Amino acid sequence: MRVAIVGAGVIGSIFAYIFSKAHEVTLIEVVKDKVDLYRKEGFMIIMPDGSEVHVDNINVTSNPKEVGVVDLVQISVKGYATEPATKGALPMIGDDTMVLSVQNGLVHDIIASIVGKEKVIAGITAHSGMPVKPNVIRYVGGYGPLLMIGKYDKQPDERFWEVIGELKKTGEQIEVVDDIEAVIWKKLVANVACNPVAAITGMTSIEALACSETKELIRMLAEEVVDVARARGIYFPEMENITDFVYQAFAGTKDNKVSMLQDVEAKRRTEIDTLNGAIVAEGEKLGVDVKANKVITMLVKSLEYMYGK
Repeated sequence: MRVAIVGAGVIGSIFAYIFSKAHEVTLIEVVKDKVDLYRKEGFMIIMPDGSEVHVDNINVTSNPKEVGVVDLVQISVKGYATEPATKGALPMIGDDTMVLSVQNGLVHDIIASIVGKEKVIAGITAHSGMPVKPNVIRYVGGYGPLLMIGKYDKQPDERFWEVIGELKKTGEQIEVVDDIEAVIWKKLVANVACNPVAAITGMTSIEALACSETKELIRMLAEEVVDVARARGIYFPEMENITDFVYQAFAGTKDNKVSMLQDVEAKRRTEIDTLNGAIVAEGEKLGVDVKANKVITMLVKSLEYMYGK
């Protein structure tokens, strides 16, 4: 199977390595210096057990047109870049191409509006990593399957199952679910409740969960997400005790810095608009009180303003 992964960041690079075990993979990256570096030196992944893997068998380009039509396009860019990344990927998307999103936040409707909902596979991963150098990534690993995925229109067809079969040839655990929207919101609540708190305070999960004030803020954010989910008719069992769920999810990151904190420290734009900002938009549309999420969205965007993003 021919796979194109849009976004050679941490997750994109990790998935490129994993998928290249069984498939022909091309990475699409808009930053020319990174393309040149990957082409010249490849990239290194430090595995969860400390072993190192040098990856130099993956094509890297900034021009999707030279790739041609592929079987699967994976979108692995920051939420704010979803629209331009998906539009840029159109030369690689043919009649039988499926489009897999492995991203944080509420981005799937954006992709569906460009390629058609019937082509979209929503994917959630609990695996993560951190950049060490421009072409060195520490793969932290994660709990559970590499991917939980489902057809976004909830109508799995023959082509969908063909792609799933090919992905499983990597030997990784890939779990298919009927209601992927509930899974999306289950991960969303953890990201919305924890990531901006870490970004603003500079805390790791160990530090944040030792502080009663940050724990209370995390609880408030999480409960608002649950209220919005209920208003949308979305349910997952963890909603019944959402505070314990998000604390446990955050604790799993240990002393690693979450991606939004990494972005703030690097003075990059964050994903706040497709995380807490999206909850604010949904809550206001549905008449749900989302004051805590609105405040924290403004705080993170104020940080971005101060460093010019």
